[in-house]
Amino acid sequence: MSDQQGIRSGRVYCDPACSDKEYNLRAAFPHFTEVRAAWLQESAALQEQARPRLDLAYGDAPLQTLDYYACGQTKRPLLVFIHGGYWQGGDKFDYGFLARPWLQAGINVASVNYSLAPAARVESMVLEVRQAMCWLAAQATQLDYDPGRIAIMGHSAGGHLAATIAAQAGQDGLPGIRHVFAVSGVFDLPPLLPSSINDALQLDLTRAESLSPITLPAPARMQVRTLVGGNETRQFHLQSQALGQVWPIVAHYSVPDTDHFTILNVLVDSTSQPTRDLVAALLN
Repeated sequence: MSDQQGIRSGRVYCDPACSDKEYNLRAAFPHFTEVRAAWLQESAALQEQARPRLDLAYGDAPLQTLDYYACGQTKRPLLVFIHGGYWQGGDKFDYGFLARPWLQAGINVASVNYSLAPAARVESMVLEVRQAMCWLAAQATQLDYDPGRIAIMGHSAGGHLAATIAAQAGQDGLPGIRHVFAVSGVFDLPPLLPSSINDALQLDLTRAESLSPITLPAPARMQVRTLVGGNETRQFHLQSQALGQVWPIVAHYSVPDTDHFTILNVLVDSTSQPTRDLVAALLN
């Protein structure tokens, strides 16, 4: 392994000179624009078909909303999805297409928005996702899902937020969470400080440390699964590997021939092994 990257004393290390190359993923995978265009088309088609309840407010701020995709069956599990975008972009609608295989399996889906940088700090985003989870818990009867079977999935920055909330589950009104599916997540934040990604976040080392799920106690009574694209940058493989050294990871998937963005196309394929495994985990 290059001495510019690795896991040192349980923490992810990246040479500052390599940080932007490793973490500026839209530069690393410039086909993102085309990939997102396909997502938007698929999300619009599913929205037309599934008729979700849109823009349900879990708070008062403009982006404190979520979309709720009901599977049409009573007392079924709930998957909560947290979108990515490096805490400064993305929208729940962009990722609505991911609800399709879960709805087909009889699982409800909530897709959550949250305030974004530079207007909001990452600490505030964590609190907002907590607020969304508490709101969903209070609405279990009205939304007709099984509050004993909740999973949280996040992609990229959403993977960070999902893992952070998982470590806090059961505290201060947060519902119990049975499963965490962290897709291409960032769990150790200091390595991205020298990158251009931090321009909007304005994190310093102290805040990056406190916001890193890898420094938090492993979630109790919860199954955690991590996924990365096989072609992702080295740092994203190290992020999941490092988390697996301190949290009991039930399964880790490195999906061949996918990158940071196209891995989501695998997760919408109900026949793919990762999707089959994740759906089965929540149904059991």
